[in-house]
Formats: sequence, structure tokens, C-alpha cells
Amino acid sequence: MDSIERHVTLDADLDEAWELLTRPEDLAGWLGADVAFDPTPGSAGLVVDHDGTRRHLTVDRVEQGRSISWRWWTDGDEQAASRVEITLVPTSGGTRVHVVEAPLPAAPSGGAVRARASAGTAWSHRLLHLEALLLLAASVRG
Repeated sequence: MDSIERHVTLDADLDEAWELLTRPEDLAGWLGADVAFDPTPGSAGLVVDHDGTRRHLTVDRVEQGRSISWRWWTDGDEQAASRVEITLVPTSGGTRVHVVEAPLPAAPSGGAVRARASAGTAWSHRLLHLEALLLLAASVRG
């Protein structure tokens, strides 16, 4: 898999966007069907995608309110791990959420086109879910 990039601009300030990205009760609303991880460096977690794919992860870096990165891999395939970096940037229209997922150097290159297409589609869906979560939060607030 080559690296993939996706972004979305949320109609939210930086603090609200960060909360949506990292609040435990919101993680399953955008990242996967079932999500358990603590957004602190060194913590381990698990993401179960909507198709049942299980991804283990380890949080590498957190810059509170600005960025988070982790390594993740599917069950039994740690050699094909990739790094996800999510960066928040304030804009005049809200907050831009920029995601880059790239294979780690040790990851094999077989099936790269299929893996890249699948990862790109998954991130597009995740960011769409993040937008929907923001709209839901705004409607609850009134």
C-alpha cells in the first residue's frame, strides 16, 4: 500500500473537533463499529471495522488538540502494519482534519493496489461518519 491521504473540514472549532476524534464514547461513531483505545502515547487498543476486520493499534504520539498517530495492523498480520497520522488545522471555515495512512518500512508490498484502494475508501467513510457525528452533536446541543 502506498500512502493514502484524506481530509475533511468540520464546521467546528479545534477543541470540539479534537473531542470528537478522541472522546471514548465517540470513537465508535466514526473510527469503526467497536473501538477501544486511550489516546495517550504507548497505549494499546482495538478497532473492529464494520465488516468485522479486527485491527490492533498502539498509539505513538499525541499532541493534545493538534495531532495523534498510531500504528495498526489486522489480526495475525503485524508485518503489514501501517501508521496513521491525524492532524487538525484551524481554518476560517472550522477545522481541517487531515489523515495520512502509510505502510511501515517493514510492510510487504504484495497486493499494494488493492490494499491502498481499500484503505482510501475506508478513510473516506470514516471521515464521512465524523461529519455525521458532528451534525448529530450540533442538533443535540440545539
